[in-house]
Amino acid sequence: MEGLVDGVLPSTPETFNQIHHEADRLSRLVDDLQELSRVEAKAYALDIRSVTVSILVQTTVKRLSPQVAAKRIRLSSSLPADLPHILADEDRITQVLVNLVANAIQYTPEDGDVTISAARHEDEVYISIKDSGIGIPPEHLANLFTRFYRVDKSRSRNAGGGSGIGLTIAKHLVEAHGGRIWAESAGEGQGSTFSFSLKMVTA
Repeated sequence: MEGLVDGVLPSTPETFNQIHHEADRLSRLVDDLQELSRVEAKAYALDIRSVTVSILVQTTVKRLSPQVAAKRIRLSSSLPADLPHILADEDRITQVLVNLVANAIQYTPEDGDVTISAARHEDEVYISIKDSGIGIPPEHLANLFTRFYRVDKSRSRNAGGGSGIGLTIAKHLVEAHGGRIWAESAGEGQGSTFSFSLKMVTA
């Protein structure tokens, strides 16, 4: 904006598009910071009830379909028919899923694959998002859920990096449900899997 006012930058559609892009990025960053502040302070109530995992997955897939189409990613799900219901706040766990799947789409190249799966483990259900993307070096796995942490320090938000807050928000929300969240990767270029656990509904 200063460049336009001073006459240093031309008043072209390209310049205005760049300004709009930056304003949108800053707006999203402020929203992320506000959300992080809320979840860290536990300044929200959870509406815990019996939830069907397939409904969460369907909502997530529908919400992210524009990004999937734009990047030509294959987004699929693999859910067993006898998967038990989980105890969760539907909106908050959908937020976690959208965050993790969007992250997988972002770091998976065109024509790649992202798969949402779930399985029962004793009295919990594990939900996983596996991608065929750029992978994560093992030394970074333990720090992924730390606020503002970046695997590639040179990656700017303009180059496609996020705010560095989304995974931290997901961690707080999952832990508020009494679950845990973790990441696995065989290394660079070998994709990643992000998983989290939630208590299942018992009779």
